[in-house]
Amino acid sequence: MKSKLLPILLIALIFLNGALIFMLINKPHEKRDIHPKRNFLTQELGFSEKQKNQFIEFDKIHRENMMEIDQELRQRKDILFSSFQKTNFSVDSLINQIGNLQAKKEAEVFRFFTIVRTLCNNEQSIKFDKIIKKAIRGGKPGLPNDRRMPPHEDGRHRPPR
Repeated sequence: MKSKLLPILLIALIFLNGALIFMLINKPHEKRDIHPKRNFLTQELGFSEKQKNQFIEFDKIHRENMMEIDQELRQRKDILFSSFQKTNFSVDSLINQIGNLQAKKEAEVFRFFTIVRTLCNNEQSIKFDKIIKKAIRGGKPGLPNDRRMPPHEDGRHRPPR
């Protein structure tokens, strides 16, 4: 029984080692294409190869900036939510820092899309504006926040009291 199992295990180990060496040399995780949603944007706008290459560079910088902001946000939130037992702890200051980082994140997204829009020609700019408006509204027509506010008896949307 043992003599039959040994060659099978040896072949399995050789196969697994070969797969590991292939993955280390080929590095498929580094050859991923740009984010599918970003790829959607380049396809929908009909970008040329030059525009796509510029877009990829802008996207790379944008993702790095967003990762830095997200890391800072996580650190601040970790501090905030690990402070339940602490006394004399300035929660307001930390919450303001988190709010500022969220604002920085929104500004970075706006900056990125502003730069992407500069890549567009006139026809692409019109399509780009429509895509962004639709994304802001969550794909539904109307005001960006009309799905959060129920209509009043007269049919108009009013903020809750």
